[in-house]
Amino acid sequence: MSGRSMADIESDIRGIRARMDSTLNEIEFRLSPGQLTGHVGDVARDVIEGRPTRVATAIRNNPIPVALIGIGALWLAWAVSRTDPLEGATAPHGQISDQRIRILLAGLVAACRQGAEGFREADMLLVDAQLSSRLAEVSNQFERTSASLDHEFRIHGGVPEPGEPVHPAWLDLHDELTGARSRAEILSALQGGLENTLDLFRDALQEALPDELRVVVGAHFHDLERVQHRIGALREAVS
Repeated sequence: MSGRSMADIESDIRGIRARMDSTLNEIEFRLSPGQLTGHVGDVARDVIEGRPTRVATAIRNNPIPVALIGIGALWLAWAVSRTDPLEGATAPHGQISDQRIRILLAGLVAACRQGAEGFREADMLLVDAQLSSRLAEVSNQFERTSASLDHEFRIHGGVPEPGEPVHPAWLDLHDELTGARSRAEILSALQGGLENTLDLFRDALQEALPDELRVVVGAHFHDLERVQHRIGALREAVS
């Protein structure tokens, strides 16, 4: 980091937010759920044929889901499929490489996109006027965050691919929405998924990100923190 004061960082955050607000409508991008792409098969062949280079690279550069929950096989395969077999570029002194930035952003984008979808689906299932506006608020915030970070992902050389497995942050919610659909358990899984996603942001902010990207990630982290407090209070009120 560059040692700038908190006032400087907050000023940058305000500037970034203003620029994001003017461009968000132009960078809307949503991936539809689907089957994993053929790249995952390429990864499997790499391992079978004794060339696990991309697997090792993805694990080494993608500690966040591992530390958070214990990464699932599908998520790992998808992350590996987005990791270039060879990465020759070097990062500026003191900063992480563009490859690592892409891996971090891919995880944040997927978690936020699936969070938006999860809160939206929960709102439709629960059909509760007391909850609906709050759930929609969180879904919309996740949507904005996903769009903004997807834009950053592309800036750093990322190429979005269709199809992604359930992110580890949202496994509990996925189980509830496809299972018994208990009201209390759905609310608990929503809150848990939001907390898991915030942990991803905290871990990303501990990395040596470029200053401007740190400001963008930090701004969205604080926005999600704000809606987290409202959801936590609402869950207690309706329980």
